[in-house]
Amino acid sequence: MPDAVVAERVVKRYRAGEVEVTALRGVTFTLPERRFAALIGPSGSGKTTLLNMIGALDRPSEGRLVVLGEEVGHLSRRQAARFRAERIGFVFQDFNLIPVLTAAENVEYPLVMVQSWPAEKRRKRVAELLAAVDMTSEANKRPDQLSGGQKQRVAIARALATGAKLVLADEPTANLDGETAQRVIALMRRIRDEEGVTFLFSTHDPRIIGAVDTILRIEDGAVRMEAPKEAAHA
Repeated sequence: MPDAVVAERVVKRYRAGEVEVTALRGVTFTLPERRFAALIGPSGSGKTTLLNMIGALDRPSEGRLVVLGEEVGHLSRRQAARFRAERIGFVFQDFNLIPVLTAAENVEYPLVMVQSWPAEKRRKRVAELLAAVDMTSEANKRPDQLSGGQKQRVAIARALATGAKLVLADEPTANLDGETAQRVIALMRRIRDEEGVTFLFSTHDPRIIGAVDTILRIEDGAVRMEAPKEAAHA
């Protein structure tokens, strides 16, 4: 099976005034495709830094990072933007929906921005995705007319609009109540199973950690892979 992410001795350094900060220290791991994985660790451990590099929002200072077969550290700014738009989906804890657009228009937005799809093809794709996340009846509602769980389901549909095979989710259940969070997690697992999408969560939420099949624990700028039951007892 191909790999979604391969990291080889990845280092990330930042300048903070006169001080150089090393956020990641030789990170090495392989995440196969079709995984439901959680990136966990204390605040300040480098989770967001690593997620940003996997999503081609930032570059490694050293090492090799291959995402969906593309070495993202070698992409130009324009190439990275296209790679993100066409191959990576993003889901955020605060949903990041455009308030003046309907649910359907929010899902359609990535198709309008990055692909020259005819209007009829876009509408068909949007209808399929809204049906997949059980939001067909709310297609014409704006975000302020939706519950938190409904907003997150729209955000998941939007993340999949361009056919992304890797979805990066930053605390996607943090603003959801327990029952709604469980429904959203079940939805994402179903999409993983049916569509072959890899989900990688940056999270502290035990509801997600208990549902994944792969744990990437990051501490002191290094990553180790664990089984979920190991993480539960750590």
